[in-house]
Amino acid sequence: MRLLTTLLSCLLSLFGCDTRPSTTSITRVVDQGTETLFSKTTTVDGVATFECFASRSGGCHYRIYEERCEDAAGAANEAGACTRKTLDAFALTVGKRRQVEGLPMAFRLCVGEDDASGCG
Repeated sequence: MRLLTTLLSCLLSLFGCDTRPSTTSITRVVDQGTETLFSKTTTVDGVATFECFASRSGGCHYRIYEERCEDAAGAANEAGACTRKTLDAFALTVGKRRQVEGLPMAFRLCVGEDDASGCG
């Protein structure tokens, strides 16, 4: 029975069946019909993979952060002010990828063509 289960698993993997939950985020920026940024981020089993496919500057600049919208007592902040804690910041040249482990479930990211792309 174990052999049959292993064979079925291998067979299903050939067809792309993957039961692990994942999240994929695509960022594309087009300026006057020209693609200036194309990035993909996929999170599977707590591992985030960042991929830079295209950038007018030659690289994608990432900032990974955690956002909290609570006051010191843990109550929701009525003023709507949230604090951002940067967890990591890095750049990838076009065609490169990077994996990051240990990020919180609710991490957020910003990606731009350069450091001044509004990710601050």
